[in-house]
Amino acid sequence: MFNDGPEPIDDAELEAVLIAALRSSGGQLTRPTECWMATVAARHLVDQIALAGLTVVRSAHRRLT
Repeated sequence: MFNDGPEPIDDAELEAVLIAALRSSGGQLTRPTECWMATVAARHLVDQIALAGLTVVRSAHRRLT
């Protein structure tokens, strides 16, 4: 009936989304190096987002399955 409002996502999900977004070196790095660098960068970003007091939310209009 009514659309739900934005849904907060937890740090683990935010980290997974950032890792996926950061893992695309275009073949210039080995896969293990690419994964390690993406993981380190994503964890740092998640920590900094939390430190800034921000909350990341999923739009009610776009839900990934």
